[in-house]
Amino acid sequence: MNLPSLYPPSVITHESSHFPDLASQLRSLRAALTVVRQGSTIRAAQAMHLSQPAVARSVLQLEEACRLPLFIRGARGMMPTALGNQMAARIETMLQHLGSGAAEAQAASALTARRSSLPHRFAEVVPPGHLRALLAIAHCGSESQAAQKIGVTQPSIHAALQGLEASLGLQLFYKLTFGTRLTPSGEALLRRVKLALAEIRDMESDISAWHGQIKGRVVVGVLPLSVGIFLPAAVDRLSSSHPDIEISIVDGTYESLMQGLMSADIDVIAGALRAQVPEDEVQQLELFDDDLVVVAPSDHDSLQREHLTLEDLLQWQWVTPLPNTPADSAMVRLFRSHGLEPPRSNLRASSPTMTLAFVLQTGRLALASRGQAMRDNHGGLLSILPVELPSTRRGIGLAIRAQGTASQNLDLFIRACHQTMADLPA
Repeated sequence: MNLPSLYPPSVITHESSHFPDLASQLRSLRAALTVVRQGSTIRAAQAMHLSQPAVARSVLQLEEACRLPLFIRGARGMMPTALGNQMAARIETMLQHLGSGAAEAQAASALTARRSSLPHRFAEVVPPGHLRALLAIAHCGSESQAAQKIGVTQPSIHAALQGLEASLGLQLFYKLTFGTRLTPSGEALLRRVKLALAEIRDMESDISAWHGQIKGRVVVGVLPLSVGIFLPAAVDRLSSSHPDIEISIVDGTYESLMQGLMSADIDVIAGALRAQVPEDEVQQLELFDDDLVVVAPSDHDSLQREHLTLEDLLQWQWVTPLPNTPADSAMVRLFRSHGLEPPRSNLRASSPTMTLAFVLQTGRLALASRGQAMRDNHGGLLSILPVELPSTRRGIGLAIRAQGTASQNLDLFIRACHQTMADLPA
C-alpha cells in the first residue's frame, strides 16, 4: 500500500507552475496537428470523430490566437506553413508527454486500477481544466488555495481533480488533515504534464519570434566548480543582446537539479558533465575541459616546501567536497591510486564561494577548479599548490532535455555559452 507523503507540495518554479495561455486551446492544438497529418479538415474530422465545421473552427481559433496563418488553403487541401510545421512538432511532443504521463501514472500505482482509458486516449481527450487543476493543487497543496490561485471555486477544483482520477481509474491524490498531496501516480502524471506544458510555452516563444519579438525565460541550474569561468559572461552576453529574455539561476545538488530538468522546472544544467546519464532523456553538450587543483592561502606553510607530495597534504586540515559528487569521487580516486586514504574532514561544502571563504579564513586546503582559481585568486590571497593531480580532468558543459526541440530562448543561451568560451583566452 502506498503511504501519503508527509513532505510539502512538489517544488515548482514560478514559470513551471504558470499555465500557458495557449494550453487553454488543447482542442484546437489537437485539431491543427490532425489537419497537418491528414491534409484537410474533412479527413481530420473523420479521424477525430468530429464534424468538419468543428475542426475548421478550431483551426481558425488557433490561427486567431497566434495572429498568424498556420495553413495554406487550396483546392487539394491544406498545407502547413513553416510556423504550422514548427507548432505541429511541438504539439506531437506535447501529446506524447501526456500519453506517457498516463502510462507512467498507471505503472506507479500499487493497486489494480481500472484501465478503461488508454494512455493515448487520455492525451486526446483530457480537458485543459483538469491539467490546470493538477498543476494548481501540486503548487498550493490545498483545494481552497488552488481555487484562489486560478480564480475558480473550490467545488470546481474538486470536480476537476475527481474527473482526472476517473479518466485514469487511479487515485492521484491523498486528502489529509493539512491539505492534499499527490500519490506516486499523481507525481508521475504531474512530471509529464509539466513537460507537456513546457512545450506549449515554447510554442508561445516560437510565435513571438515570428512576430519579431524574442522574449521568454531560461532557468539555469548551476552545479559547483568551473561554471564561474563562463556562466556570468554568457548570461551577460545574452541579456545584453536579448533584454526581454529573463534568466533565472538556481543552484543545488546534481540529483535535485536533474529532477528539476526532467520535470521542466529548469531548462538546462551547467557544470561538470556526468559519465552516465539517461541518453534518451538527457543530452550533454561539452564546452571545455577543466581539472582540479589544491588551493591554500598564499601564506600557508605548505608553500614553503620545496617538493610537495600528496602524502604531505594529509597533515593539514581540509574543506572536502560533498559525498558522491564528481570532485569527491576524483579526490578518492586520486589519493587511493597513490596508496593513500583521502583526507578526512568534519567540514564539507559544495559552494565554491563558501569553500574558498573557509580556505582564506581558516587556513584549510581544498580542491578547486583550475580555471576558476587562475582567474580569481582573491587579489593574490589564494594560491595553487604545486602538486600534480592526474586523472582529475573532466568535461564542463550543459545538460538539456533530449526529447523535442530546444526553445529559441534556450538555443540562444547555448550559443551565448559557446561564444563566451570562444572569446576566452586559452
